[in-house]
Amino acid sequence: MEQRKYPFSWEPGWSFSRMNTLRSCLRLYWYEYYAKRFAPEREKNQIMELQQLSRIPFELGTAVHQTIAEVLKELQLHDEVIPLEAAKKMAVNKFEILISNKPLVENRLGVPFTDEDREKVHGQIKTSITTFYGSRWLAMLRDSHPDSRRDWLIDPPGYGEIRIAGKKAYAKPDLIFGYRDGRHYLVEWKSGKPHRDENLVQVQAYMFYAMDIMGLDMESTVGVVQYLTYPSEKPIEVEGRLVNPTELRNKVLSEIKLIESLCEDVASNTPKPIGHFAKTTEPGYCGLCKYREICRPDFVPGSSANAEL
Repeated sequence: MEQRKYPFSWEPGWSFSRMNTLRSCLRLYWYEYYAKRFAPEREKNQIMELQQLSRIPFELGTAVHQTIAEVLKELQLHDEVIPLEAAKKMAVNKFEILISNKPLVENRLGVPFTDEDREKVHGQIKTSITTFYGSRWLAMLRDSHPDSRRDWLIDPPGYGEIRIAGKKAYAKPDLIFGYRDGRHYLVEWKSGKPHRDENLVQVQAYMFYAMDIMGLDMESTVGVVQYLTYPSEKPIEVEGRLVNPTELRNKVLSEIKLIESLCEDVASNTPKPIGHFAKTTEPGYCGLCKYREICRPDFVPGSSANAEL
């Protein structure tokens, strides 16, 4: 299926992750989205180094997502499903390779990763893979006719750039597949904690991706969020025919206005001075922040004085 692509432009775009960062800490938002271009030269090298840091929970999710993608590609190409135990072992091995080869916030800040911590993470990874294997979506994929599998989009390429009422946005599901009921399923695999209200907006935004990039009718789509690490959490399943596109469009456009309000010049994505990007008043966010050493160098974990820094 041919997919639309947009030429590069500087203006900022909406995304679920961008809004999460903006809501949690405006200073973190500046570091993540503007420091590379606008930080003072004397700080750029340090900031660029800090930007490369990852976190153990993120790499847990990466290992799970990569394993699921490999399982699906094996089914797509060879009509075979990797055995569950082999998939769990694969995911754990991927995780260990990832944390061995990436710079981690935990290591930078001297936070120990104990044997007990490692065992807990391995358990979460195995639970996630087990949840995926027991999910309705894998059953549907296995039930699909082999000829239809070539149209599956597993980890679609690119950044998922779309337009909503002419404004730039980013939204891309982990999996898109058509089923024999005539509908296309847009699936998000969640290895983190459930945030149902936010996740609902995220998966509805995928419907705009399906319309704008793939040319699908919204009424023929179903948005899905499968919570992997929390198997007792009911998946989100949203039928496109029941979604009010105007309501969702207005919500995204209002958030784009907030993003643009932090710019001196929207067209060039030039931010206002850093003083407009306040540090969070919730120091709990700072404990494992990758920019803590440059943003709050005097931060002491667990200290009530952190709120004044």
